[in-house]
Formats: sequence, structure tokens, C-alpha cells
Amino acid sequence: MKYSLKVLQLVLVLAPLSTASLMEPEIPAFIKTMKEMHQGPPRHPTTRKSHVKTRWITQKLDNFDEANNKTWQNRILINEHNFVEGSPIFIYLGGEWRIQPGDIGSVHLADIAKEHKGTILTTEHRFYGESIPIKPLSSENLSKYQNVKQALADVVNVIKVLKEEDKYKDSKVVVQGCSYSATMATWLKKLYPDVIVGSWASSAPLEAKVNFREFMKVVGEAYRELGGDYCYNIIDNATSYFENLFYNGQGAQAKKELNLCSDFDENDERDQWQYFSTVANVFANLAQYQNPQNKDLSNYCSNLRNFSDNDYEALSKFVQWRLENPECVSTKYQDAVDYYVWSKDNYDGDGLAWTFQTCSEFGWFQSSGSRNQPFGTNFPVTLYTDICEAVFGSDYSEAKIRNLIKETNADFGGIESVEDVYFTQGGLDPWAKVGAGVAQGATIIPQAAHCSDLGSISASDSAALRASKERVSELIAQWLA
Repeated sequence: MKYSLKVLQLVLVLAPLSTASLMEPEIPAFIKTMKEMHQGPPRHPTTRKSHVKTRWITQKLDNFDEANNKTWQNRILINEHNFVEGSPIFIYLGGEWRIQPGDIGSVHLADIAKEHKGTILTTEHRFYGESIPIKPLSSENLSKYQNVKQALADVVNVIKVLKEEDKYKDSKVVVQGCSYSATMATWLKKLYPDVIVGSWASSAPLEAKVNFREFMKVVGEAYRELGGDYCYNIIDNATSYFENLFYNGQGAQAKKELNLCSDFDENDERDQWQYFSTVANVFANLAQYQNPQNKDLSNYCSNLRNFSDNDYEALSKFVQWRLENPECVSTKYQDAVDYYVWSKDNYDGDGLAWTFQTCSEFGWFQSSGSRNQPFGTNFPVTLYTDICEAVFGSDYSEAKIRNLIKETNADFGGIESVEDVYFTQGGLDPWAKVGAGVAQGATIIPQAAHCSDLGSISASDSAALRASKERVSELIAQWLA
């Protein structure tokens, strides 16, 4: 009887622990800002009736292993409302986000598709949204099945499946992408030149790079150019103030003024790195999708100043506002690692799977390595490579990541021209620093940001933006001729 009682007591003790382990932890502020940066393209409001339907395409789990017969269901969203037999297929490639009907709604590609009486669809990239090939999202599974080559082969199979239908057997295919999916649009044309007739690559990063120090430099330039020197200086002054507090042993004061959570260790440099990176991400997210016609950054800079005449107080309150005014700001390094580790068994595809791709293929870690930016020097590339190794294992140490990035550039050629690919870049898009430039024939749209040219032609478009959209229409007509 005593033995049974002990067993019962043990069960009662372990039960709440087991339940707690299944509960989703609070998402740290750092990860929130990272997710926001990769949430998907700008979505454009529409009053049109939606004719978008969902289809599921059977895909191989491993497109390059003939012995592996496992399959999974890949989601696509498709609008065939205007299609006439034999007309083109237009594909907007999904990237590191959950696809939505609005992705192929009031957008320029949809207008072009309608003009050519074509079908338009968007594909969902493996391990994002509802297109999950295998669980759990372990390091082993991700290393085998989550990479851009597998994703490109998935797109080729979508095209193959569609073209097996009589109505599509003679249809030519045009693809478009934004950001990473524009990278895919470029490499799809390079690797499978006979499958598609042309690609429109909006804001495509092409050069894999571990220490992407130029990113925050361009973010700073955007605030200076569109917000004014005063705005840049507020951020710069406030960042310097808080860096000096930590450096001079006054971290407890900084922690209080920044409203950091109690578990933040002001003496742990990685906790400090995480906070300063979070601040930079908050401002970078606003710059990444700013619209110069709406004076977005100018308005945000006014909000920043309105919080306080004191620069460091203004920055602290502004960051908390953008984080939706939490009870305290959670930026402890270990909490971010623990969240990603939890996600491997509990599915957080959108955040975890992209973090894995940066660790295994692309880098693009947005560090404080440039001195010509207002976010300080306190989030080195080591912050990101340490997370890679802590979450995915010793195969993703900084040294090994550098070798993986070299392999990506060797496989795909880095920044280079690709025939029948139209590159567009925003003049104030930080991603343009690892993308095609004038030398590769890219169209640079002054003051524009990331993927700024997706929407329908509008009266609010700048002259350069409208000209670029018209050029896309002309090129696609040529590819389809």
C-alpha cells in the first residue's frame, strides 16, 4: 500500500510538469521582430470578388532520392476565372510565409494574367504555412528536406501536374517572386530554363553572406533620407546612451529604463546583444516595407519624437509601443533558444524553418558590423551563429555555416545576370546590397523599399515605379510571344 501511494504521489507531481511542457511559451520580443521581418509580401486591399480556390499537389518528400517514395500534400491557391485554354500560367512563388488569397488579388501580376486570359496561382514553400512535409521539425528532418533545391523541384512538379491537364498542355509559364521567393524565381530560370519562359524577381537577394553588416547601414540611410537627420540622431543618441550604461556597469539602470523583464541578465553580453538586435529589428521592419508616397518613415519619426523630448526615453517607449506594450520586454538570449527548441517538437514552421535556412544556406545575419548606422555595435554576427548551433547542433557552428554559405554561392553563382529574368530593386531596400544591381541590368526604383512594386498600377505610383511596372508588362508579352 505504501508503494502504491508513492507511485500516486509521483504521478501527481509529474502531471502538471508534463502539461506545462506542452504549453506554448511566450514568444520573445527578438523572435517576434524576426517573424515580422519575414511575414510575407505587402498585401494590397481589394474590392474584387475572389475566385481563388485551394488545391493540393502531391509532392515527393525527397525530390532527389529515387529510393524514397514518401509523399506529402503541398497547398497552392489558384484563380482560373479568366483562363482560356492554351493561355499562360502565372505563378507567384511563395517564400518563407503562409500564402493567402490576397497574394494573387489586387496585384500587378494578376492584372497581367487577366490581360493574357491566363491562370494565376501562388505556391506554398515546403515547411511554411500548411505545407509541412514531415514532423517533427527536427534538425535531422530539416537538414534532409528543407532547402531551396527541394523547393525549386516542388515548383517544377506543380507545373508538371498542371500541364498534364489538357487545358494547360500548351500553356507557357511565367513566374514572379518577392524577396527570397524572387531568389527562387531567378534560380528556377537558371536551373530549369525550359520549364518557364521568364521570371520577374522583385528584391531578390542572390549572394549568400554570413555577416550582412550592410543591411542596417541602409536602414539607417532610409531614416536619414526619409525621416530627417533629427530622426537618425534620436536613434543614434539613445542607442549610445544605453550602450554606455551597460559598458559602465549601470546595466540595472538600463534594465529599468528599458522595462526589461526580470530574468534579463544585465551582465550577460548575449542578453544585451539580443536587446539591441531587437531594437534594430523594430526600426528595420518599418523601413523594409515603407512607402515613400505615404511618408511612412517621416510619420514614424514624428511618433518617435512625440513620446518624449528625451531621446533615450523616446526610443524606449517607441520600441515598447511597436511591441504592443508588453508588461515587460522579453529579450533574454536563452529564452529565444528555448523557444526555437520547443518549436522543433511543437511546430512553428514559419519562424523555425526560415531560421534553419539562414543557418544552413544563406546566412544574411543582420549584424551591427557597420559603423555607419544608428543601432550601435552591440549585436555581432556571433549572436545569430550561436543561436544556430544552440538550436540545430554542432553541424551549424559559425565555421561550418561559413562553408555552407560558400557552397550556396558556388551552386548558384551569387550576384549575376540570368537570361529572361527582370530584376527590380528599391533604392532604399537593405536587401539590395546582396542582390542584382545596375551591372546586372536591374531596375532601381528611387526611395522604394522591399518588394515595393507588387501592387497594381496606381495613380500614387512614382514615375519610376510606374515605368518599371509597364516594363514588366512589356517583357512578359515578349516572353509569351
